[in-house]
Amino acid sequence: MKKILMLAVSILLSNLSFAQKGTAFLQGGNLKTVFDLAKAQNKPVHLEVYAPTCHVCNAFKPTFENAQVGNIFNQNFVNYKLDITSPEGSAFLNKQGIWIPSTPTLLFFDKDVKLQHITVLGENYNTPQALIEAATKAIDPKQRTSNYKTSYRSGNRDANFLIEYGFMARIMRDTVDNINVMNNYAKIIPSAQYSNNTSFLLLQKVIMDDDNDIFEYMINHLGEFNAKYDKTLVKQTAENIIMYSLYSSRGMRYSVAKINQVRANLAKLGVDKKSINGRVWREESTAYFREGQVPKALAVLDSLVDAKTDKKSYKFLSDWIKARSADKAALAKAALWDAKSK
Repeated sequence: MKKILMLAVSILLSNLSFAQKGTAFLQGGNLKTVFDLAKAQNKPVHLEVYAPTCHVCNAFKPTFENAQVGNIFNQNFVNYKLDITSPEGSAFLNKQGIWIPSTPTLLFFDKDVKLQHITVLGENYNTPQALIEAATKAIDPKQRTSNYKTSYRSGNRDANFLIEYGFMARIMRDTVDNINVMNNYAKIIPSAQYSNNTSFLLLQKVIMDDDNDIFEYMINHLGEFNAKYDKTLVKQTAENIIMYSLYSSRGMRYSVAKINQVRANLAKLGVDKKSINGRVWREESTAYFREGQVPKALAVLDSLVDAKTDKKSYKFLSDWIKARSADKAALAKAALWDAKSK
């Protein structure tokens, strides 16, 4: 019965309209349709993640219509265009834990919705050869990005591989592996390369940790970076890494000394003290409470209160204290703010 049903699904889905030439993208269905067809045909799935307004995506349309590109994609995959701006696209990517850095990005899944390979495309890769290479790697278990973790665990420390794996780990939101891989990369290249174009691109696109040696070099040599690259981009890149690190789960484990370092680094970038206070108070007060410096923790929280503080905010701050300290002075402050929240 199951085989009969799958055959019926295959026949039904094969009647859906496809592109007329080149790569045959399934039209008129949805992701359930795609994976049902993949199971019926025992094929993996290729999703081209695109945005309707993306000019690079539109530029790839003729390339996907190339006969050789169409042959390899049609023979080996069920193909579908996934609109990243649609509810279906955003929900699917969030469920899979995938961050799309730019469009178009090609995702390859097996028929059971297990991710096998990722290829991020750009204008410089808009050639039939680039698409054929992406499909070829997705077909080969040894070249798939899903094999990167095993290769890394087996000792692969080739610089280009580490760059690629670090990028893939970020796309998959695997922060632990991203940090480890990029730390390894920073250790194997000469420090003279820390400010070159490759390193600056990694800082923009891959590195997520402000303890990384390449980031530490940048924050301590801003003049060198500002002389080479756009100053606004340098500041934005450094701020992004600092804030990503601070607001990650490890930020709440920061020591007071680490918080002070974050403050100093933001100040180096020209961020004013008031803005810095607003960015770090959660982690800073938590660190002070954890290290037994209750008066300093309360001072941090007191700086958030003024004549405009509403009842809801007082309640939030009271609960914040009670969740972090049983100290008498802390509980007295919490009780005071509890009363003001009534």
